Amino acid sequence: LDERLFNGVSVWSKPGKFAFSLAVFFATLLIFATYLPRGYLHRGMGRFIVLSLGCVALGEQAYITFQAALGQASHFNFSTPLHGFIYSMMGVGAVWLVTAPLWLAVVIGKSNSKNDPLILSIVIGLVLAFVLGGGFGSYLGSQTSHWVNAAQTDVNGLWFFGWARDGGDLRVPHFFGLHAMQAVPLFALFLPKRLDKKYACALVVLFSAIYAAGCIFTFFQAV
Repeated sequence: LDERLFNGVSVWSKPGKFAFSLAVFFATLLIFATYLPRGYLHRGMGRFIVLSLGCVALGEQAYITFQAALGQASHFNFSTPLHGFIYSMMGVGAVWLVTAPLWLAVVIGKSNSKNDPLILSIVIGLVLAFVLGGGFGSYLGSQTSHWVNAAQTDVNGLWFFGWARDGGDLRVPHFFGLHAMQAVPLFALFLPKRLDKKYACALVVLFSAIYAAGCIFTFFQAV
Protein backbone atom coordinates (compact mmCIF):
# COMPACT_ATOMS: atom_id res chain seq x y z
CA LEU A 1 0.00 0.00 0.00
CA ASP A 2 2.89 2.36 0.76
CA GLU A 3 5.47 2.52 -2.03
CA ARG A 4 7.82 5.00 -0.33
CA LEU A 5 11.44 3.98 0.05
CA PHE A 6 14.18 4.83 2.54
CA ASN A 7 17.77 3.76 1.85
CA GLY A 8 16.39 1.98 -1.18
CA VAL A 9 13.95 -0.28 0.71
CA SER A 10 10.43 0.14 2.07
CA VAL A 11 10.07 2.74 4.82
CA TRP A 12 8.40 -0.02 6.85
CA SER A 13 11.37 -2.40 6.60
CA LYS A 14 13.12 -1.11 9.73
CA PRO A 15 10.10 -1.01 12.08
CA GLY A 16 9.09 -4.44 10.80
CA LYS A 17 12.50 -5.93 11.56
CA PHE A 18 12.68 -4.25 14.97
CA ALA A 19 9.21 -5.51 15.88
CA PHE A 20 10.23 -9.05 14.94
CA SER A 21 13.51 -8.74 16.83
CA LEU A 22 11.82 -7.47 20.00
CA ALA A 23 9.25 -10.27 19.77
CA VAL A 24 12.05 -12.86 19.68
CA PHE A 25 13.85 -11.05 22.53
CA PHE A 26 10.84 -11.08 24.86
CA ALA A 27 9.81 -14.61 23.87
CA THR A 28 13.29 -15.76 24.86
CA LEU A 29 13.12 -13.96 28.20
CA LEU A 30 9.67 -15.46 28.77
CA ILE A 31 11.14 -18.95 28.38
CA PHE A 32 14.04 -18.09 30.69
CA ALA A 33 11.56 -16.76 33.26
CA THR A 34 10.34 -20.30 33.86
CA TYR A 35 13.64 -20.88 35.69
CA LEU A 36 13.06 -17.95 38.07
CA PRO A 37 11.56 -18.50 41.53
CA ARG A 38 7.75 -18.61 41.42
CA GLY A 39 6.24 -15.12 41.50
CA TYR A 40 9.63 -13.38 41.19
CA LEU A 41 8.52 -11.11 38.34
CA HIS A 42 5.48 -9.91 40.31
CA ARG A 43 7.41 -8.18 43.06
CA GLY A 44 10.42 -6.00 43.79
CA MET A 45 13.30 -5.98 41.35
CA GLY A 46 11.66 -8.58 39.13
CA ARG A 47 8.59 -6.40 38.61
CA PHE A 48 10.77 -3.35 37.95
CA ILE A 49 12.71 -5.22 35.25
CA VAL A 50 9.49 -6.37 33.56
CA LEU A 51 7.96 -2.89 33.53
CA SER A 52 11.15 -1.06 32.55
CA LEU A 53 12.00 -3.42 29.69
CA GLY A 54 8.43 -3.22 28.41
CA CYS A 55 8.38 0.58 28.52
CA VAL A 56 11.78 0.91 26.85
CA ALA A 57 10.90 -1.52 24.06
CA LEU A 58 7.52 0.14 23.48
CA GLY A 59 9.12 3.59 23.37
CA GLU A 60 11.84 2.56 20.93
CA GLN A 61 9.42 0.72 18.66
CA ALA A 62 6.99 3.65 18.70
CA TYR A 63 9.66 6.17 17.71
CA ILE A 64 11.07 3.94 14.95
CA THR A 65 7.56 3.43 13.58
CA PHE A 66 6.72 7.13 13.83
CA GLN A 67 9.86 8.13 11.95
CA ALA A 68 9.15 5.50 9.31
CA ALA A 69 5.67 6.93 8.83
CA LEU A 70 7.30 10.31 8.20
CA GLY A 71 9.82 8.75 5.81
CA GLN A 72 12.68 9.85 8.06
CA ALA A 73 15.58 8.11 9.79
CA SER A 74 15.27 7.09 13.42
CA HIS A 75 18.90 6.00 13.77
CA PHE A 76 21.87 8.30 13.08
CA ASN A 77 19.44 11.21 12.75
CA PHE A 78 21.12 14.41 13.93
CA SER A 79 19.15 16.72 11.63
CA THR A 80 17.80 18.70 14.60
CA PRO A 81 18.77 18.92 18.29
CA LEU A 82 15.53 17.10 19.15
CA HIS A 83 16.28 14.21 16.80
CA GLY A 84 19.81 14.00 18.17
CA PHE A 85 18.53 13.94 21.75
CA ILE A 86 15.95 11.22 21.06
CA TYR A 87 18.59 9.14 19.28
CA SER A 88 20.80 9.44 22.37
CA MET A 89 17.91 8.34 24.57
CA MET A 90 17.36 5.37 22.25
CA GLY A 91 20.98 4.43 22.91
CA VAL A 92 20.40 4.55 26.66
CA GLY A 93 17.32 2.40 26.25
CA ALA A 94 19.18 -0.11 24.09
CA VAL A 95 21.85 -0.44 26.76
CA TRP A 96 19.17 -1.19 29.36
CA LEU A 97 17.64 -3.87 27.12
CA VAL A 98 20.87 -5.88 27.32
CA THR A 99 21.81 -4.88 30.88
CA ALA A 100 18.59 -5.65 32.78
CA PRO A 101 18.57 -9.35 31.76
CA LEU A 102 21.93 -9.73 33.53
CA TRP A 103 20.05 -9.47 36.83
CA LEU A 104 17.75 -12.27 35.70
CA ALA A 105 20.83 -14.31 34.77
CA VAL A 106 22.18 -13.94 38.31
CA VAL A 107 18.86 -14.96 39.88
CA ILE A 108 18.48 -17.94 37.53
CA GLY A 109 22.03 -19.04 38.29
CA LYS A 110 21.45 -18.86 42.05
CA SER A 111 18.04 -20.55 41.95
CA ASN A 112 19.00 -23.62 39.93
CA SER A 113 21.56 -26.42 39.88
CA LYS A 114 25.06 -25.20 39.10
CA ASN A 115 25.76 -28.41 37.15
CA ASP A 116 22.85 -28.03 34.74
CA PRO A 117 24.27 -27.27 31.25
CA LEU A 118 21.05 -25.52 30.19
CA ILE A 119 21.15 -23.16 33.19
CA LEU A 120 24.83 -22.49 32.50
CA SER A 121 24.03 -21.76 28.85
CA ILE A 122 21.28 -19.29 29.78
CA VAL A 123 23.62 -17.40 32.09
CA ILE A 124 26.49 -17.36 29.58
CA GLY A 125 24.15 -16.43 26.72
CA LEU A 126 22.79 -13.40 28.57
CA VAL A 127 26.28 -12.32 29.59
CA LEU A 128 27.56 -12.60 26.01
CA ALA A 129 24.53 -10.69 24.72
CA PHE A 130 25.44 -7.88 27.12
CA VAL A 131 29.19 -7.90 26.45
CA LEU A 132 29.16 -8.53 22.69
CA GLY A 133 25.74 -7.29 21.60
CA GLY A 134 25.90 -4.29 23.89
CA GLY A 135 29.57 -3.61 23.17
CA PHE A 136 29.24 -3.77 19.40
CA GLY A 137 25.98 -1.83 19.66
CA SER A 138 27.68 0.96 21.60
CA TYR A 139 30.41 1.20 18.97
CA LEU A 140 27.78 1.16 16.24
CA GLY A 141 25.79 3.92 17.94
CA SER A 142 28.88 6.14 18.20
CA GLN A 143 29.37 6.13 14.42
CA THR A 144 27.56 8.18 11.78
CA SER A 145 26.39 5.10 9.88
CA HIS A 146 26.40 1.32 10.11
CA TRP A 147 28.09 1.07 6.69
CA VAL A 148 31.90 0.96 6.46
CA ASN A 149 33.24 1.76 2.98
CA ALA A 150 30.04 0.41 1.47
CA ALA A 151 27.28 1.93 -0.65
CA GLN A 152 24.83 3.87 1.52
CA THR A 153 21.87 1.72 0.56
CA ASP A 154 20.20 -1.55 1.52
CA VAL A 155 19.06 -2.27 -2.04
CA ASN A 156 21.72 -4.87 -2.82
CA GLY A 157 22.14 -6.05 0.75
CA LEU A 158 21.87 -9.60 2.02
CA TRP A 159 18.33 -10.96 1.70
CA PHE A 160 16.04 -10.14 4.64
CA PHE A 161 18.80 -8.57 6.74
CA GLY A 162 19.89 -5.92 4.25
CA TRP A 163 23.53 -6.22 5.34
CA ALA A 164 26.02 -4.69 2.91
CA ARG A 165 27.81 -7.08 0.58
CA ASP A 166 30.15 -4.53 -1.01
CA GLY A 167 31.80 -3.36 2.20
CA GLY A 168 31.65 -3.53 5.97
CA ASP A 169 28.40 -3.47 7.95
CA LEU A 170 28.44 -3.01 11.73
CA ARG A 171 24.96 -4.50 12.05
CA VAL A 172 26.46 -7.97 11.50
CA PRO A 173 28.51 -8.29 14.75
CA HIS A 174 25.76 -6.49 16.66
CA PHE A 175 23.23 -9.06 15.45
CA PHE A 176 25.32 -12.12 16.29
CA GLY A 177 26.37 -10.64 19.63
CA LEU A 178 22.78 -10.02 20.69
CA HIS A 179 21.61 -13.46 19.62
CA ALA A 180 24.12 -15.23 21.83
CA MET A 181 21.21 -15.36 24.29
CA GLN A 182 19.47 -17.79 21.92
CA ALA A 183 22.45 -19.50 20.28
CA VAL A 184 24.16 -20.79 23.43
CA PRO A 185 21.00 -22.20 25.11
CA LEU A 186 19.96 -23.82 21.82
CA PHE A 187 23.35 -25.56 21.67
CA ALA A 188 22.85 -26.85 25.22
CA LEU A 189 19.29 -27.90 24.46
CA PHE A 190 20.40 -30.17 21.61
CA LEU A 191 23.19 -31.88 23.51
CA PRO A 192 22.52 -35.61 24.04
CA LYS A 193 20.79 -36.16 27.40
CA ARG A 194 23.04 -39.14 28.17
CA LEU A 195 26.14 -36.94 28.39
CA ASP A 196 27.74 -36.46 31.78
CA LYS A 197 26.68 -33.05 33.12
CA LYS A 198 30.23 -31.88 33.75
CA TYR A 199 31.23 -32.85 30.21
CA ALA A 200 28.10 -31.15 28.82
CA CYS A 201 28.90 -27.98 30.76
CA ALA A 202 32.44 -28.04 29.37
CA LEU A 203 31.03 -28.30 25.85
CA VAL A 204 28.74 -25.32 26.53
CA VAL A 205 31.73 -23.26 27.64
CA LEU A 206 33.72 -24.35 24.58
CA PHE A 207 30.88 -23.50 22.22
CA SER A 208 30.43 -20.12 23.91
CA ALA A 209 34.11 -19.33 23.43
CA ILE A 210 33.98 -20.31 19.75
CA TYR A 211 30.78 -18.32 19.25
CA ALA A 212 32.30 -15.25 20.93
CA ALA A 213 35.40 -15.55 18.75
CA GLY A 214 33.19 -15.72 15.67
CA CYS A 215 31.34 -12.57 16.74
CA ILE A 216 34.62 -10.74 17.29
CA PHE A 217 35.79 -11.88 13.85
CA THR A 218 32.67 -10.40 12.21
CA PHE A 219 33.37 -7.11 14.00
CA PHE A 220 36.92 -6.85 12.68
CA GLN A 221 35.68 -7.95 9.28
CA ALA A 222 33.14 -5.11 9.35
CA VAL A 223 35.57 -2.38 10.43
